[in-house]
Amino acid sequence: MGPWQAVTAVVWAVVAPPVLIYAATLVRRGKVRLHMTLMAMSVIVEVAVVLAFSFLLEPNPRRAQLESLPIFRIHLAFAITALVGIGWQLASRTVPVLRPLHRHSGPYVVFVWCLALVTGIYNYVFLYVMG
Repeated sequence: MGPWQAVTAVVWAVVAPPVLIYAATLVRRGKVRLHMTLMAMSVIVEVAVVLAFSFLLEPNPRRAQLESLPIFRIHLAFAITALVGIGWQLASRTVPVLRPLHRHSGPYVVFVWCLALVTGIYNYVFLYVMG
């Protein structure tokens, strides 16, 4: 196994896509509150995982090898795009003028977010299972 941050991240990467897809499909009358709760909780967990990796995780010796792989760069692009998309979704939900765009951009944010999570699983496998 790897450090607790990595284990938490891989568990989140396995659990999150179904939760995100389920939460994203709940948007209909009477289910908006549940949608908002699930998505907000997902954002909190996602930000906590990113912070744990950024500030608490000691670098692995294989990290340099991982960073040189194209899949890592792809994962990083998806992860940054997902975080920007999450920010957009939060802003578009709270700013009344942007609310109509919230519904139309949500599926794309969830899709990119899920791609970031799935490519993150590969990073875990490369660093801690194959190592």
